[in-house]
Amino acid sequence: MKAPYLQIALDNESLEDAFHTLRGGLGNEVDIIEVGTMLILMEGVRAARIMRACFPDKIMVADAALSVAHFGPKVLAAGTQFVTMFSPARNEVKAAILAQAKAGGQDVQIELYGDYGESWTFDDLREWKDIGIRQIIYGRPSSASGPWTAQDVDFVRQLCDMGFEVTATGGITYEDLDILAGLPLYAVICGRSIRNAENPAAEARRIKARMQELWT
Repeated sequence: MKAPYLQIALDNESLEDAFHTLRGGLGNEVDIIEVGTMLILMEGVRAARIMRACFPDKIMVADAALSVAHFGPKVLAAGTQFVTMFSPARNEVKAAILAQAKAGGQDVQIELYGDYGESWTFDDLREWKDIGIRQIIYGRPSSASGPWTAQDVDFVRQLCDMGFEVTATGGITYEDLDILAGLPLYAVICGRSIRNAENPAAEARRIKARMQELWT
């Protein structure tokens, strides 16, 4: 089984701080660079354009959490492979932004916000799949703390079994990789565990090496 991509979440509040995060070669070590929602809020879509220009060979995500269709073209124009959508957005909005993305050879990702049963259900996911959505981000609920659990893994496994390409996020550390091993994940997002490391590039290499061991 192919190891997941490693994605760094740039949830910084300025471009200067984002480039500081990528210092020491981190930008070259990860597979996917995510221009985070906060960074886009503070710096605008130009942050995604600048990152795209600086790292042309990387898979890139603009985490814009889109919820209205007419914003789609503005974000997609930054040239990232993926743009994220807000999961509570109306289905017709999801379909419209997906069509906009596909027209430019790009795609959308929907991050599951909130808890199962309150903010989203598997019936919702089936409707999104019928629309053409194929990428889902499982964000572990913010109320959760500590290591990932068997319940988290069960949710992710069900999403994979539905045929989605799944990215896992939510405080993932090197130590959490063992419990995620074997899941056919598209990507694993690490934010603080890499950003706050003494040597972020070295930590990214350590995480990628461990994923290669566990998945292949």
